[in-house]
Amino acid sequence: MFEFFWLPVISAMLSAGAVLILRPLATRGGLLDHPGGRKRHEGSTPLVGGIAILIALWISSTMFVRGYDHYTALYIGLTLLAVVGMFDDLNGVSPLSKLAFQFFAAILMTSWGEVSLHSLGDLLYKRDVLLYAWGIPLTLLATLSVVNAINMTDGMDGLAGGLSFIVFGWFAWLAHDIGNPGAFRICLLMCGAIAGFLLFNMPSPLRRRLVFLGDAGSLLLGYGISWFSVELSQKEYNAGAHVPPAVMLWVVGLILVDLLAVVLRRAIQGRNPLSADRTHLHHLLLRMGFSTKQTVWFLLLGNFLLGLVGVVAWKLGVPESIIFATFLLFTGFHLLVMQRAWIVIRWVRRIRSR
Repeated sequence: MFEFFWLPVISAMLSAGAVLILRPLATRGGLLDHPGGRKRHEGSTPLVGGIAILIALWISSTMFVRGYDHYTALYIGLTLLAVVGMFDDLNGVSPLSKLAFQFFAAILMTSWGEVSLHSLGDLLYKRDVLLYAWGIPLTLLATLSVVNAINMTDGMDGLAGGLSFIVFGWFAWLAHDIGNPGAFRICLLMCGAIAGFLLFNMPSPLRRRLVFLGDAGSLLLGYGISWFSVELSQKEYNAGAHVPPAVMLWVVGLILVDLLAVVLRRAIQGRNPLSADRTHLHHLLLRMGFSTKQTVWFLLLGNFLLGLVGVVAWKLGVPESIIFATFLLFTGFHLLVMQRAWIVIRWVRRIRSR
């Protein structure tokens, strides 16, 4: 009971306290997000959410996570990306340089942390798809993809942080279920640290002290999600059972689906896949006439339900190949909808106007 309740509560208190301390320092130091262009918020807003999450995670982990030395690479990678993100928020870092640091952090994960994909699970209903020499390259690619996917979702108050909170919540439950105490504790602490930040980023009594996640936060959250997606899905890192990789696709859910849709659409149009625009799923929902608050809660609920579908299917004994094929069907449906977004927008608006 102590772990389930007090660990995230203490981490949340540390995160909230860090926000209150860092907010005036950010205002004086110029670590602010100013409105203009695609940014439609009002007033200059401190970009300290990610730094607060990192501070809370470091302090709470020192208190409650001991004897797990293999996580040193995780914390170094999180810190590296948070620092890079902070400098990007302050003065701007070129996309190529930022990608290089992300790649280096991914190498820390596979080389120092020795966490990489060995198998994709039984995707073909015959036997596990083993990766052999392709394991590390695919892990690097997956890590870069998820890190940038979280960065792309950071376009509305509470969205990137809320999605990450749900994913780490599922990770904590899964880690406890398969008997991985180190991952369980870190994911619980991460949930608490994110919750402490969300008090200042989503509607709450502390909303008047609004702060943003910043690149520091989106990069470190993406890295953490990548790490535990791999660790919990590979039997090499779990003494008992492990979570099938196909289930992890459902748990990460809309983060991956939206990334795939946006990247493919930009590639078809001959544009840079990592360029910024307003073609994400949350932009589509806004054009349908939903409010910002409704859009955020719709996506958070959607991501929770996708995770629930994957976990329940696994627990009911549904074959991994079916779980994987169903995810592909869902992703294909999403791609089809996004390719015909104008038709869907018109149809939804017509229904809402009745």
